Amino acid sequence: MTSPTNMYTHAQRKEEHLRYLGELRVTEQRWASYLPWLKSLGYDLRPRYQPGWKASWLTSGIGAFESEDALLPNVYGKVMDAKRLSDGRVVALKLLPTHRKELPILTYLSSAPRRADPRNHSVPLLDIHPLPDTDEEVLAVMPLLVYFDRPPFETIGEILLCIYTYLEGLVFLHEHNIAHLDICAANALQDPGTELFPKGFHPARPTYYVLKPGTLKIRGNPPHTSRTLSPVNYHFIDFGESIKFESLESRKLIYGTVGHDLDVPEFAGGAADRGYDPFRLDIRAFGDMIKVEMYEEYHGSEILKPLIEAMCRDIPEERPEAVEALEILKGIISSQTPETLAAFARQRKVYSASYRVKQYHRHRWELQLMGRPPIYPSIPGLEVQPPRPLSFFFRTLTRLRLLIS
Repeated sequence: MTSPTNMYTHAQRKEEHLRYLGELRVTEQRWASYLPWLKSLGYDLRPRYQPGWKASWLTSGIGAFESEDALLPNVYGKVMDAKRLSDGRVVALKLLPTHRKELPILTYLSSAPRRADPRNHSVPLLDIHPLPDTDEEVLAVMPLLVYFDRPPFETIGEILLCIYTYLEGLVFLHEHNIAHLDICAANALQDPGTELFPKGFHPARPTYYVLKPGTLKIRGNPPHTSRTLSPVNYHFIDFGESIKFESLESRKLIYGTVGHDLDVPEFAGGAADRGYDPFRLDIRAFGDMIKVEMYEEYHGSEILKPLIEAMCRDIPEERPEAVEALEILKGIISSQTPETLAAFARQRKVYSASYRVKQYHRHRWELQLMGRPPIYPSIPGLEVQPPRPLSFFFRTLTRLRLLIS
């Protein structure tokens, strides 16, 4: 039985939290102060940052935890979502320090010659603006992205295509003598476009969506399709730790620990102070990422073991270069049957997946009607057989299944 003291404490905490949600943080106040300037550039912010904003839940009859304007942005305050007035697209605004290497590297990667290369999977820099009140940062405009595994992958083919895309992007970076140095799940995001989440998602909290356009009420778990039906674009972000060499010949060892993945041989026992190859570190970090996020997460991903073992070797010189790792992955993909690639990717730690299985079957019926292969878009140079065309009888039966499911 809950004691009166505990009940009071709980009520007090709730009241304090509501008061916290009902006021703009210092970082939010900064964004709100930029609103007139942002509008002059063609961007608008959500209702929470409009002049005279008051918490909607005080008068709307909708609870605070169901209200759109109670969702807070990134805790560090360096990223804010905004609507581009010219076309209604929601984008991400990021404050980039001018004294770090991220800005020149992003500018280089977003230049026309680099952006024309389809292997370039770094986040595009859509625009850049000097700030009105400081020279220490600039405003960078980028696509609004979400974590690469939201929603969970539906098929083995989707997992393999995701890994292929990121690894192809790593090959591109290394060809341009850029070591990312902070490869991890937090810096490997996706642009879901407008189709993966048909009803959209909230830009500050993608696990929610606005129930109806123009309303303040939100709901959890946005409806979604699959990546094979609605392809996404995968991107590396956050080049704040990255380093760019002028040429292959000018590459050299670097010193000190960097990135999220600190449990690597390069950093053990003071080895970081003796210097290490930043490109080999990228390989290890990438291998660690797919080991944790795919290999250990999904049944059927055991086929990735040869790639992971090669990339995660403790002796850096024994790890493959990015282009060699990509060839290993190509070999893995080309050796799989269409049935394996189209198989349901069951999560190891999720014990009740009946809803996901039902969705998977529905999506597979749609793909059969479309005649779409289990890896889509296709990987250049890797032919994956599409499903055999359905007969008139089975085409009619599949349509009926979709109607009643």
